[in-house]
Amino acid sequence: MENQALISVIIPVYNVEAYLRECVESVLKQTYQDFEIILVDDGSTDSSGDICDEYAGNDERISVVHQINGGLSAARNTGLAEANGKYIYFLDSDDYITETAFEKLLEIAGKDNSDIVFFDAVSFADTDDFTVKQSYMRKNHYETASGYDVFCRMTLNSEYHSAVPLLFIKKDFLLDSKIKFIPDILYEDMIFTYQLFCSAPIVSQCTEVLYHRRYRKNSIMTSSKSKKHFASYISVFNHNSEFTKELTFSNIDASLKYISRCAFNVFNVYEKLNKTDKNICKTELKDFKKKVLENNSFGNTALRMRCYGKVFWFIYKIFDKTVGRLLKGTK
Repeated sequence: MENQALISVIIPVYNVEAYLRECVESVLKQTYQDFEIILVDDGSTDSSGDICDEYAGNDERISVVHQINGGLSAARNTGLAEANGKYIYFLDSDDYITETAFEKLLEIAGKDNSDIVFFDAVSFADTDDFTVKQSYMRKNHYETASGYDVFCRMTLNSEYHSAVPLLFIKKDFLLDSKIKFIPDILYEDMIFTYQLFCSAPIVSQCTEVLYHRRYRKNSIMTSSKSKKHFASYISVFNHNSEFTKELTFSNIDASLKYISRCAFNVFNVYEKLNKTDKNICKTELKDFKKKVLENNSFGNTALRMRCYGKVFWFIYKIFDKTVGRLLKGTK
């Protein structure tokens, strides 16, 4: 373990009075105690802001920034600007971490000189009336390597996750990369984490579960989809496809696969919009399809068929389920 390496724990806070104490207490109970907690109250309208002030008044390691509501990205960027630590950790305010998390992460980061250490999480539902399907558990072990190499291997195994709270990040690397969270959108983690992995010289894995991720009804992940969800996925696609054009790696197949995934997210969320929102977003969807096709659908035949329309997409799926799988089985 590194000797007294300060960790900056950045916790964006917005209307989480029911969960905030459990979140903060999970940091205060860490076996490694050299940290600061930066609570960014993003314009909460419940008692969350008061809870933040209470903790700051009782522990000199805790500070609070109260700001007008600007969203998760803005709150995280604010916290980063205030951070003094050698390492940065972004913790969501309705989740919590295991008490040995920092001790284990610092040990790996110090041993490997890691720019990023990533780890696993378990998901749980806040109430018993819905089921969580999202898993953040990896079956494979990934040797320490460049971020892009690790990203490629995880993508190949369908084990890449973009959740920012599953990353322990060296501050100097993060600042040098100039990567920040894109404000005013949802799914910002899909941009931030992808660009971080593509830029990191050294990435390591902690194979243990260190995080507990809560799913709530009517959260970003579980709520019905709206125009903002659609626009956000468009933004994720645009940022990541433009970023990928600048990559100089000899093989960017994993990136093209990831961009294709971002593109499919656009189609999937569009299908979940109500009729009014679909009509409003129709022109933007048309422009999006044109952009995908102009980029040769990023080498993805399924994505190309999806752009051509539902008939082509239906025929492709039938082909893939029958002839395509038979061909794969003969290889």
